[in-house]
Amino acid sequence: MEFYEALSGVYDIVFPMSEDTLQFLKKDLEPRSKILDIACGTGNYSIALAKAGHHVDAIDLDETMIQQANEKAQSLYVHFIQGDMTKIREQLQETLYDLIFCIGNSIVHLDNKNMIEKLIQDIFDMLRDGGQMVIQTINYDRIIKYNIDHLPTIEPKGEGITFVRKYFHRNDMGKVDFDTELTIHQGTETHKYHNSIPLLALQKGDLEAMIKKAGFQRVEFYGGFGSMPYALDAYAMVVRAIK
Repeated sequence: MEFYEALSGVYDIVFPMSEDTLQFLKKDLEPRSKILDIACGTGNYSIALAKAGHHVDAIDLDETMIQQANEKAQSLYVHFIQGDMTKIREQLQETLYDLIFCIGNSIVHLDNKNMIEKLIQDIFDMLRDGGQMVIQTINYDRIIKYNIDHLPTIEPKGEGITFVRKYFHRNDMGKVDFDTELTIHQGTETHKYHNSIPLLALQKGDLEAMIKKAGFQRVEFYGGFGSMPYALDAYAMVVRAIK
């Protein structure tokens, strides 16, 4: 947990909120929409959507992230919950939403495709008719085809932070090992934190099949939040599905 505690302290520097992402999420929302943010991190998008007048629930497994999110939200109407994305039906009961989103490559932390399929079905069941689901991951079709072994290193200018991200391809269960090293320079001291986790290399065809099986009527794939069309060479895979 030392790695995640360190990351939570610099999360907003390493992963600042993107205006393109926020506008993508806000697209076609009615005023005062009900929204669920799954794997919310420190709550940047939840808070921004609440500031726009929407009612937001947000869930994350990490206690420190949720604590920071609550501190940042202040008096805004955001309900932050520490919890497991595989149990959203139990934790949020009969609530229905206009938008449910899971971004930041979060869904591939689930252990297998059956768990992802169940989550997508849960999301479908928790949406109102006409509601939207938005999911974003790394484009694993590209990672696999070109045997990509790293993502660009994140080095925010003037912050003394370096975040190195590498992939190690595995032969079992369609997974890759995601190796990360966070370096934080504080005065004369340097602190390094290392983490390695298996991620599902979820490909477009598998995700699209799960979404259609759940019952979504319209499915749109993009190569990023700027609404550029999906392409094999795109770094990201973003999907908007309409119930």
